[in-house]
Amino acid sequence: KIITMDWMNGKHFSEFTKEKNTQEDLNKIGQTLWDFYMYQMHILKKVHADPHPGNFLVSENKELLVIDFGCIKEIPEDFYIPYFELAKQENLNNPEIFTEKLYLLEILRKDDSLKEKEFFTKLFYELLELFTRPFNRENFDFSDESFFQEIADLGQRYAKLSDMKGMNANRGSRHFIYLNRTFFGLYNMMHDLKANTVMINNYKNYIL
Repeated sequence: KIITMDWMNGKHFSEFTKEKNTQEDLNKIGQTLWDFYMYQMHILKKVHADPHPGNFLVSENKELLVIDFGCIKEIPEDFYIPYFELAKQENLNNPEIFTEKLYLLEILRKDDSLKEKEFFTKLFYELLELFTRPFNRENFDFSDESFFQEIADLGQRYAKLSDMKGMNANRGSRHFIYLNRTFFGLYNMMHDLKANTVMINNYKNYIL
């Protein structure tokens, strides 16, 4: 195997987002970034699992350049299927299906007490309903401050809860760590861009 390197010219992503850019350019970069991740997740099943501004450049022609592939996560089928089935609103709102998928994803355990089952079912419903909201839209506005405020509020609320004392919080498939980190980083970058018209399923246009 041969590892090669190439020199790329461009501005760091964080530098680009601080400049005055047209909404058209911001949406173009945002759409490219979103398609880049959705294609990896849904088609390749291998994803660049470290999305932060330091790993991306923007060229003079407003092209998105990826400069670091140091963290690649393979998404196994037995995780991918239940994870993205819970991205569908109809499954989230079906208690029987929702509970079944939580067990498959190792969020709920067979040795859970009734209190633990109720607590973690509620927690992950709120978490997944919020984080999968873009997947239930044809287009999504990542400049929406209220959406990101909801994410911040949910994190703060559960960080302060004392209800978890005595509960087994060690749960969830090990693949969750990488996917949640990936989505959190991706959403923050999309918000930095203030991309306000992102076509969620546009990545399908690149399937050969």
